[in-house]
Parts: sequence; C-alpha cells; structure tokens
Amino acid sequence: MKKNLSLDLFISNRVNTKKKKYALIIGETPSNGARSPKLWNRVYKKQKNQTKMFPADVSIINLKALISYLKFDDAFIGSAVTAPYKEIILKYVKFISSEAKVIGSINTIKKSNSRLIGYNTDYHGVMKSLISFKKKKKILILGCGGAGKAVILASIKKFKNAFFYFYNRDKKKLNTFIKKLKIKNYEIINYKKILSLYGVDLTINTTSIGFNSWIFRNKKFYNLMYFTPFSNLNKVHGIKSRNKKEFLRKNQNCINNDKLNYFKFLEQNSNCEFFDIIYNPQMTTFLKLAKINGHKILNGLDMNLDQAVKAFCIVNNKEFKKINILMKKNG
Repeated sequence: MKKNLSLDLFISNRVNTKKKKYALIIGETPSNGARSPKLWNRVYKKQKNQTKMFPADVSIINLKALISYLKFDDAFIGSAVTAPYKEIILKYVKFISSEAKVIGSINTIKKSNSRLIGYNTDYHGVMKSLISFKKKKKILILGCGGAGKAVILASIKKFKNAFFYFYNRDKKKLNTFIKKLKIKNYEIINYKKILSLYGVDLTINTTSIGFNSWIFRNKKFYNLMYFTPFSNLNKVHGIKSRNKKEFLRKNQNCINNDKLNYFKFLEQNSNCEFFDIIYNPQMTTFLKLAKINGHKILNGLDMNLDQAVKAFCIVNNKEFKKINILMKKNG
C-alpha cells in the first residue's frame, strides 16, 4: 500500500490487499507532514501489532464517498481528521460524542461495527497545554476553526474570570459559536481593533497562519509560514508555482507591514504570553518575534502529542497512561 493515497487509489489498493487492520488520517494533504502516522505506527510496532495508520489525501468532492466506503470496510478501525475537514465531516458521521457536539468539530473517528463515532481530542490536548499558564485577566483568541473551537471552550473553562477578545475572519461563524457557550465577559472584535488592544496577558493563535505548507487556491500557490495572524491576508499575493524565493519577493512589503503591526501589539501588551497551536514549524513567526521581545511562548507540539495519544486510545481501546509513555518516548 502506498503512503500517500488519493480516494480512488486508496479504494483500489484496499480491494487488492490482504485485509489487515488499518487506521487513517483524513485531510486535504496530511501526507505533507502530519505527525499522527509516525506516532501511531511507532506504538503499533512497539506492541507488535500489524495495524498501520496511513495518510489519506482527499479532496472535498471525495470526502463523503470515502466515509461511506470506510463505514463498511471491516479492516478499518478508525481515523484522525485534520484541516480543513474537522467541521465539514460532521455531516457524514451520525454518532457524535458530547464534547464534539458542543465544539462543533471532530478530529477522531472510531469504528464500532458499522457505526462511525466522532470525537474531539483537541479539547483534551488544549487543556493540558493551558496548565503552563497561570491566572489571566485579558485573553485574545485568534480563529474559530475546528481546533479553534476546542481552544475557545477549553480557555473559558480554564480561565473562568478572564475577559475574552475573540477574532475570526468569518465573524458570523464566530458569533454563532460564542452564543452557544453563553459566556458574558467577552467582545468579538474586528481586525482594526486587534491592533489597538492594551493589557492583554495571553494571546492564542488557532489559525493556520504560520503553518509551513503550500496552499493552492484560485489557481495560485500560497505559503503562510512567513506571516503572523496579525497580517492582512487580503494583501497576500499568490504565485504560479511552489517557489519560496518568488513568493517572498512578491510579498516582501506585506511581510514587513505584518511585522510592524505585530511589533506594535507586542509593545502595547508587554506582559502578554503567547500560545500557538501550530507545531510545524515549531517556532512560527508569531512565536519567534514574541520571544525576541522577551515574551513567554508555547508552541503546539505538546498539544498535538496529547491529542494524538487520546485519539489513539479511543480508536484502539487502550489506556491513556500506557500509550502516553510510549508515544512521548518517540514523539
């Protein structure tokens, strides 16, 4: 079986191979650097288990067909789900855990007979990472995607007395989610308001801005690893091929303006700490510039590992403590 599978090739290979148990990580391009296959497969190997996890790169057009196929494949035991499908995939999974219903996204699927059950382990991973931060008064959370919702829910439970600023490009989506949570001390802000905030003591980036990956949109390529979530993405220029030098040349002014805006925020919020749920790269521009200015920072490496352990345990019916030790030795 090949490591990177399109839907058609994946189904074709499953039909022509021995029916060994397998798990997947489903996303647009998880083969470009997702950690779960490495982590899960190391544990399987340690346990002398022939089960393997594979990345399944699937277009949104084929997502429903893949889920339908997996439902009736006896060899399939479960899956991790990554961007951008954590919310979309809810439509195709009928049985959802309570925390996933509140969050409105799933990142783990467990196969039980012919039923697919959706879970959200991002919440578990976030809660463990937030232990690193002490009491906070003002918190800014950027983004409200699949993982972003888990971050928001975990943060308001962890910091019950804090005042929250929430920002998302899709304001309507953010507003709908926040209303479900019935919290009082918050403000949904626009891009301009972010740059004028003072006294924030924790900023969390849950967006994909800063992640090292090429995105293909409207026949052009983009790589947002050079930007912070304080950037104005409407001004970012795409290019015709995956050429880093060309992309940087075309966007140098935009990158410089982004840094100026971010430095202004850092100066206005001198006691702020920064948490970025991105783990590739481990030091995003968002964290790097904050560290240079003397701020405490935390990346998403531990969060990603903790949620992966939890997901593995759910899918494989294992105890968290034992798997946690095995994964963290190899993580």
